[in-house]
Amino acid sequence: MNKTALILSGGGARGAYQAGVLKGLAEILPEKKQSPFKIISGVSAGAINGTKLATDIDNFANAVEKLNFLWSQLTTEQVFTTDFLSMNKFSLGMFGAKKKMDALLDTSPLAVLLEKYCDFSKIKKNIDAGLIESLIITANNYNSGAAVSFVQTSTSRLTWKDSRRLAVLSNISPEHVMASSAIPMLFPPIKIGSQYYGDGCVRNNTPCSPSLRMGADKIFVIGVRTQMDSEIMERPSIATQGYQGSPSMIRIFNTLLNAVLLDSVEQDVRRIQRINELVDESGSATTKKGFQKIPALCISPSQDIGELARGQAHHLPRLIRMSISTIGSLDEASEILSYLLFETHFCRKLIEMGYNDAMNQKQQIEEFFAES
Repeated sequence: MNKTALILSGGGARGAYQAGVLKGLAEILPEKKQSPFKIISGVSAGAINGTKLATDIDNFANAVEKLNFLWSQLTTEQVFTTDFLSMNKFSLGMFGAKKKMDALLDTSPLAVLLEKYCDFSKIKKNIDAGLIESLIITANNYNSGAAVSFVQTSTSRLTWKDSRRLAVLSNISPEHVMASSAIPMLFPPIKIGSQYYGDGCVRNNTPCSPSLRMGADKIFVIGVRTQMDSEIMERPSIATQGYQGSPSMIRIFNTLLNAVLLDSVEQDVRRIQRINELVDESGSATTKKGFQKIPALCISPSQDIGELARGQAHHLPRLIRMSISTIGSLDEASEILSYLLFETHFCRKLIEMGYNDAMNQKQQIEEFFAES
């Protein structure tokens, strides 16, 4: 029997896309109640989705339905504060206020949301019942710079670690999820024990690795970045057309966040697929050297979520829009907007896109889960 892992990447509000893909998956699979995944690994927004699934995994279709309901009803105020005082701190921080700041936004509402919608005690019950083997939540340790994977699992010890990646046996809590989803500079670091942690995408160059180390022999990945061919990548985006000269601070920040949060998982899947091709071509010569074929399927957005967010900017609270505009144009902040648009209208569009993308790849999905 295959041990299939679900890999959920990060990207703030882009997590709604993952909920849509899972909705399509739940319709495609013949067995609606039984989860096809024994290992769930999440970073950033994927940590929220992965944890929610793990708490309700006793009925996969129902778990996916609950996850979609959560995203389809979400508002910004449920994730971070948007009152005048908080946004005044945003503006002051950008212009060098003397008071030490660790982030521009206050995410205390997100902690309340997690406590309300996730029964963390059910993770252990579902692991003990054999419904899931491992839940992995990865965060970046700001003290050491290492990618730390907090693992709640059926095994009693973990043996893997290296200089920049280590695993810690844990009972997953709201703090772990908050830490993994703390987007750098935008959301505050979260203290776990004596250490401070932030978004799990930072330094997480091999996001599939924790699941493979926990014994996964198949991986199903849901990315949140459009897979563009070289011709499209060479064309300037709509947001940057017409802008000449030195880039604004917001465009630079936009580019940095995009590189830090969205690049790793697709690259990791491509590496695995290249190894699979090598194993197919070389046969026993590579297997004797420790190479193993790992079937991998990645579902990614068919449309540019950043461009979609740019057209939805008016749904953001007015104070957020005003604050971003102080350091650049909203048109240049498409990626940042896509992380912060925790708004019903935008999230529902992403759910719909994810669902359609899954249904459009129905044959590939059926073949992937049918393979023994």
